[in-house]
Order: sequence, then structure tokens, then C-alpha cells
Amino acid sequence: MVSLVPCDADDVRLDRLLQLYMHEWSALIPIALGADARYVYADLPAWADRARHAAYLFVDDDVPIGFALIAADDDRVWHVEEYFVVAGARRRGAGAALAARLFATRPGGWTFTVRPENPAALRFWRRAAPGAVETVELGADGVARTRLRFVVG
Repeated sequence: MVSLVPCDADDVRLDRLLQLYMHEWSALIPIALGADARYVYADLPAWADRARHAAYLFVDDDVPIGFALIAADDDRVWHVEEYFVVAGARRRGAGAALAARLFATRPGGWTFTVRPENPAALRFWRRAAPGAVETVELGADGVARTRLRFVVG
């Protein structure tokens, strides 16, 4: 059974999964690596603030297969900042089941954005959050993203 497991921002398993995640993104957008050839998630130190941030590992039979990073805004709406399932664990329903469990951890408003370079993610989120309201928003970087909003409970 696949589990949603809270973790600390400095969990080595999360760091390793972030490297895989950014490797995938590097095929779609420019990714800056450090001199040590590692990607550093600049916002990760904020995840020490557990009132406004949470990190979860997705674990299948004690093996990490993905993660989610979520953050709350001033109105206590939770935003999925990052969501990742390793390629070998996709298309078996685990990602959608884990998303439902993630949303159930915090009733209320949820939101997430999807970059245009990732149409598969948009298809996934439309299935995982049916009925979510979609808008297109221009980010600070000039990229138009699809934002999905919905309420749980």
C-alpha cells in the first residue's frame, strides 16, 4: 500500500527525489545546477515553518516513490508547490490516490499551478481534482500558468 508520510525538509530521501524531479524538468525548462552538479531547491528552508509548510514523501512498501511540498498563504489556502511521482510508479493510480490523501490532510481551499511545458501534469490534475476552477495567470517570470482551485470538505 502506498502511504503519505510527513517528512522534514532536510530528509535525505526528499533531497534525492528532488534531484530526480529537477532532472525531469531540465528537459522542459532551463535548470540551474550548482558547481557540485546538484540542484538546490532555494525555498526549501521555509519548510521548517510547519504552520505554513508541509513536506510529504510517497512511500510504497518502505520505498520512496515521490513527494509533495505544500504551503499555506495568509488566507490559509494550501498551495501544492511541488508534486512528483517517479516514472516507474506512474499510471497505476498511486498519484491520484496520494493527491486525495494529501487534500484530506487539510480541509478548506487548495490551489496549484501547472506550467504550459507540462501538459501531462494538467491532464493528471484535472483527473485528480475534478471540478476544480481553472484560470490562466501570468507568473512573475512571464510564463502563463494554469491555476486550479477547489475546496475540500
